[in-house]
Amino acid sequence: MKITIGDSTALKDAVDSIVNLVEEGLFEITNEGVRLKAMDPSQISMISFFMPKEAFSQYALEEERKLGVDVDKLSKVLARGGRGESAELGLEDGKLKIIFGGGKKRRTFKLPLIEVGSGLEREPKIEYRNHVKVDSEALKEMLKDAKLVSSHVRLILEEGHFRVEIKGDDGEVKEEFEKDAEEVKELKVAEGSRATFPLQYMEDIVKASKPGTQVTIYLETDRPLKVEYDVMGAKSVYYLAPRIESG
Repeated sequence: MKITIGDSTALKDAVDSIVNLVEEGLFEITNEGVRLKAMDPSQISMISFFMPKEAFSQYALEEERKLGVDVDKLSKVLARGGRGESAELGLEDGKLKIIFGGGKKRRTFKLPLIEVGSGLEREPKIEYRNHVKVDSEALKEMLKDAKLVSSHVRLILEEGHFRVEIKGDDGEVKEEFEKDAEEVKELKVAEGSRATFPLQYMEDIVKASKPGTQVTIYLETDRPLKVEYDVMGAKSVYYLAPRIESG
């Protein structure tokens, strides 16, 4: 196995979309690309990650493999790669080998592989009829506002509007984006929907999105939230369980 990406920081950014929710996972190295599906330790959220082989400058694979990796340690190693350095992934002595190269300099790291459960949880079988595509920075600012008053955020999709309501002991916040707002690139509502989600998980989900990224939010009333966006050639899809409110 020899997989190379021209800019090591791009791989670091892609992996960060995983590590924000899970610390270890089972990577599938397939002929199509690199996949991972994992639940966070609390079983509240799930990530489905895919980085196609086209995102790499070299993708040589003798056979498909499954590699259990401490994602937190992998992220910290990738953080040592400098801009302009390539990152080469391989296997040696039962370990994941990472080689950073730039000019006439090479640095090699080896990470032990770990035992991880089968992973590969199936994604929720939900028909999403409502979605909004919103600018990532606007979404992050909204979550910062919400954090001032509560640990949960209520998302609402209605015809022509994407609304957010936050209520807590420290006050209330309401924000609304109209369909033709600059921050909203697409809004589709078949039937009005609303649900409440833990704020910390929402922050972790969108944290890896870059400025200028479009984040698509799929929302059905009191059903798991689906969020997806691209990061450095990879696609990350997240699911987050709602808080079911009584009354």
